[in-house]
Amino acid sequence: MFHNKDAKSNMKTDTVYSRQQIISLIREDSPEYSSGSCQWKLGEMLKSGEIIRTGYDQYMMPAGKTRPVYLPDYSELAVTIKNQLTEKYPYIAFTVFETVLMNEFLNHLVAQNTIFIQAEKDIASFVFRSLQDAGYRNVMLKPAKKDFDLYWTKNVIVVTSLVSEAPMQVSDPHSMTIEKLLVDIYCDKLIRSTYSREEYSSIVEQAFEKYRIDRIRMLRYARRRNREKEIIRFLEEVLH
Repeated sequence: MFHNKDAKSNMKTDTVYSRQQIISLIREDSPEYSSGSCQWKLGEMLKSGEIIRTGYDQYMMPAGKTRPVYLPDYSELAVTIKNQLTEKYPYIAFTVFETVLMNEFLNHLVAQNTIFIQAEKDIASFVFRSLQDAGYRNVMLKPAKKDFDLYWTKNVIVVTSLVSEAPMQVSDPHSMTIEKLLVDIYCDKLIRSTYSREEYSSIVEQAFEKYRIDRIRMLRYARRRNREKEIIRFLEEVLH
């Protein structure tokens, strides 16, 4: 068990710490801890929001309230699809996004839902076929924007390729992370067409106010989608 007085008691909110400095503070508080235990404790501090990562090997205590981790509130249909795919393909990487998730941040709510399944590039066609075999009739595989607009229906399922190195949930790897959501709704041309682009700044501002967000992780993914500079500009404008 950790002591009542732990490493964060010796940390200041206006000071940047390296990983090794935090481990040293953990050892000061709990000298009986092994190197592995110290690493685990540091991970738990990050997970709980006691500390946040601000750059490469840079950590700080958050000023003010500790924000929670984003957990998507999926519709019953999205949960069913996610569970079915998890059972059928337990070892492949895929994530589930649905446009109604944006309603938490939008002024003009999304009324007609669209479910996006992003799967490993070589597996996407198999996911598409398995959804059809499971009885889902409104399924599209990597549609062009004009086809998406032409054949879109309520609760349509769109299967696309998962961008490599996408930020994934550790506890639930098929659920969206907030970092991935914020990048995808800006970069993905299909998702982008389902809401007003003018609301993006408001979405970013509300998300950062409400949830704990790893900017490094978010920008690394934006780089993978070739939009890093644009996302940085939005963050600078919205968050000052």
